[in-house]
Amino acid sequence: MKTVDKAMFLLRQFSLENLEIGLNDLARATDQDKAVTRRLLLSLINHGFIEQNPETRKYRLGHAFLSLARLREATVPMVKATQVVTQWLSAQANETVHVGIPGAVGLGTASFTLPARGNVINLQPAETYPYHSSSSGLAFLAFCSEDTRERLLSLKREKLTRFTVTDEAELRDVLRETRSRGYSCARNTVEIGVASVAMPFFTDGKDPAGTIAIAVPDLNLDPARQAELAALLGAAIRQLETALTGAPSPRSPVSLVVQ
Repeated sequence: MKTVDKAMFLLRQFSLENLEIGLNDLARATDQDKAVTRRLLLSLINHGFIEQNPETRKYRLGHAFLSLARLREATVPMVKATQVVTQWLSAQANETVHVGIPGAVGLGTASFTLPARGNVINLQPAETYPYHSSSSGLAFLAFCSEDTRERLLSLKREKLTRFTVTDEAELRDVLRETRSRGYSCARNTVEIGVASVAMPFFTDGKDPAGTIAIAVPDLNLDPARQAELAALLGAAIRQLETALTGAPSPRSPVSLVVQ
């Protein structure tokens, strides 16, 4: 593993559940020698990406990420645009809405909105959901480029619940069905009792820039409700793509569900 890869893998050990991590725990989590881990940490500290808590001596993410996040937001104001759309969509659907942004092994949450009333599906904002497991991931896989799809399908697939599809042939059938329908639908594949529908949105790349998903209690998602939510998703996708690029993308599958 190259030095940069090792550093990135080390940084990914931090989460909402692990805001600060000690040297020994980081070495075990990354399967690296303690001395190697310390050298990586010192290098990241020098560049401001890691800092050490003077009281606990544990390590945490540093201030350098803030300037990079501001630069990214100035380049593509994704968080602000997605938050406006999730608020609108959640109010229309009265359900939990979240926007997923693609990463190396799964989709992270860029923004989300919980409904003001009714059934609330709670999310872990820092959680990364594997591509094969959620409706968001399935929507991304179904509409990304073939090269990207094959690369992501080569990743190890684990069952989050007994309903998570991990068999490659079965998963490819699900993706074909998703492409023909225009959106994905998953039930109990991430959490028992939770269903969701999702659709990708595009900016200027060959792959989706992300996905919008609506999460609902599984028992509430009958065919009529599924069609209703899919239509709302299509309207939200058009809003978001217009906010980000000035016009709906011709690559979006919106036309399949919104006439």
